[in-house]
Amino acid sequence: MEPILVIMAPGFEEIELTAPIDILRRLDIPVVTAGLQGRSVEGAHGMVMSADMLLVDVEPALYSGVILPGGPASWTLRDTPAVLSIVRKMHEEGKLVAAICAAPLALEAAGVIKGRKVTCYPSVKEELASAAEVGDCPAVTDGNIVTGRGPGAALEFGFELGRYLGKKEEVAKLRSDMCCV
Repeated sequence: MEPILVIMAPGFEEIELTAPIDILRRLDIPVVTAGLQGRSVEGAHGMVMSADMLLVDVEPALYSGVILPGGPASWTLRDTPAVLSIVRKMHEEGKLVAAICAAPLALEAAGVIKGRKVTCYPSVKEELASAAEVGDCPAVTDGNIVTGRGPGAALEFGFELGRYLGKKEEVAKLRSDMCCV
């Protein structure tokens, strides 16, 4: 399997970055992180994380999907043409396009959630409602689009990504192993 790309923008919500990556790696799904503005990226609560590479060096064809962690970084993701281009390309190729918290704003800006079912952080629900059917579930999959509600849903979002990527049985065992039952 080609790796999943996770884009890190300054102000990312730490648990929304780390929990899904941890779950995917426990499921033997390769993940590569790309820093939007540098390899050292500071999260919303002061955690500094190191990206594997820079976004400018990403070749979208080498990845089987993209994940956008939310938090204050969501607006930067939404307003960055390179991010929207990657999201559109992945979507057009039927690859995974995922976002959590307020990051579905970038999916809306890229034009990939029109008429889809999504979830998001409550404060941005109205901004997405004109494009998508927005619910309050922890995680939602509609076609190749996977969305998560917010920090408290980060584990469920990660499990949903694993299920989407064909690891349904492994996710059930992992949930048990992680005491998430």
